[in-house]
Amino acid sequence: MSDDAPGPGKTLTLRLSKGRWLLMLAASAALAYGSFRLLPEHFWIGTLGGAFFALCALVALLNLLPGASHLRLDAEGFEMRSLFRSHRVAWREVASFGVIQVMVNRMVGWNFTAGHSGHGHLRKLNAGLSGFEAALPDTYGRTAQALADLMNAWRAWALQARGD
Repeated sequence: MSDDAPGPGKTLTLRLSKGRWLLMLAASAALAYGSFRLLPEHFWIGTLGGAFFALCALVALLNLLPGASHLRLDAEGFEMRSLFRSHRVAWREVASFGVIQVMVNRMVGWNFTAGHSGHGHLRKLNAGLSGFEAALPDTYGRTAQALADLMNAWRAWALQARGD
């Protein structure tokens, strides 16, 4: 049995890929520096570009801090934590998980069950754009397909254990 496999009393916590976020930090910092160097000749381009890329670097830096971001799976559902803010979704609220292609990025998305309420307009917009009503912010060092399969396995186990 894999360490990732669900089980009674088990919790699985997945962390962001440090390498990906270090690359984002370095690229954003370099682009911010380059943008600010444009200030003497192109004030608005340098200011707007520098501010945008500095903000991107700050987000990357915050994501690298301990406890800032994770995906935690347990018998009741999953918790997404991003930039120190958490959101919890119960397995019984999810119909299924799958893979979304958003430009060059592959992500894990899901649809809610028919009885789920909340965020109705946003869910419809998301479903129209990607085919899924919601998505995880990262793949936590895995391929999108491997993470979707893992999420579906935990969901199936939890619903079976509850008798749903």
